[in-house]
Amino acid sequence: MNNIFDYIKWRGDLTFNESIFNEVDNLIFSAFAYLNLEGIMDFKEKKSLKEVYENYKKIMDTNNIFKQNQNKLFKLLSESKRFKDVFITHYFNKVDAKEEMQIGGLTFILPNDELYVAFKGTDETIIGWKEDFLLSYKSFIPSQKIAVLYLNEVLNHTNKKVYVGGHSKGGNLAMFAALFCEKDDKIKNVYNNDGPGFNNEVLNSDNYKERKHKIITYMPKSSIVGNILNSDTKTIIIKSNGIGILQHNLYSWLIIYNHFVYTKELSEEAKNISNYLNDFINKVPNEQKANIVSFIYDFLEDKGIYNIETTLSNVPKLILEKYDFKLSDLEILKEILPILQKLIAIL
Repeated sequence: MNNIFDYIKWRGDLTFNESIFNEVDNLIFSAFAYLNLEGIMDFKEKKSLKEVYENYKKIMDTNNIFKQNQNKLFKLLSESKRFKDVFITHYFNKVDAKEEMQIGGLTFILPNDELYVAFKGTDETIIGWKEDFLLSYKSFIPSQKIAVLYLNEVLNHTNKKVYVGGHSKGGNLAMFAALFCEKDDKIKNVYNNDGPGFNNEVLNSDNYKERKHKIITYMPKSSIVGNILNSDTKTIIIKSNGIGILQHNLYSWLIIYNHFVYTKELSEEAKNISNYLNDFINKVPNEQKANIVSFIYDFLEDKGIYNIETTLSNVPKLILEKYDFKLSDLEILKEILPILQKLIAIL
């Protein structure tokens, strides 16, 4: 079955002038946004993808299994006629525990000078995951506000059309930034790759009603993340070679030629889990949700756990072992542990 690696190998000899930008290119740029380019790029720099890779491979971590797909992607793109001369600019990455914020992004400049603004999804930091849970009870999260400022900066410096996109939380940030930026007339399309939706405050806003027609949401057949909260944007269901919620992994999405392999509807499992999660979000008062999120984060911080990659699989066990804490929401916490166990496999 074919994924973005196969696409790069098949279509990598066709420049953007020979074969125009498409939805698979969108996914590739969204995947690229997860790469850590700190120390290689700064905000004001503009470098070709190939040039950036030459510096990146000098510091590339080849032993980290969580980075293998990212490293492979970067290498293939740097060797591809289609992508190697695409320019990268406005790279940034910010993790701020005090502000409860994790956000990153960069801008790609295509040969015709059109731009693709890519927002990074949730990284391996605990603060990144905490911010995801804040979406369940806060009207706005800090990263959304930064995303708007970032997109405004890009839009103010171009007269060309702009695509905006991202995967997972990056998709939510792309949508939010496009909805509330200052010059949305420059935006051609917004690509939400299996990112969560919004609360009613955003959905009922005039900006959402006036601009949502530019948003395209892609989600795999067994999508969970893309069905959290609400959205009524144009939605395309696609096939994946992943199992269950592991279909959230964008490297599992199936591709033929220059588009995804489509299917008609979500799986029953995805519908059931999504309904359960959204029912939980709507049923539990915000104060209780805040207590639960704060307890989990504070507990992990006390244990010196700051990174998802090596420790998240032990979180439910660690929480269950700590029964001496006093928390009025203990029963709710116990109820959501099965959900946590499902979610830890997503990324």
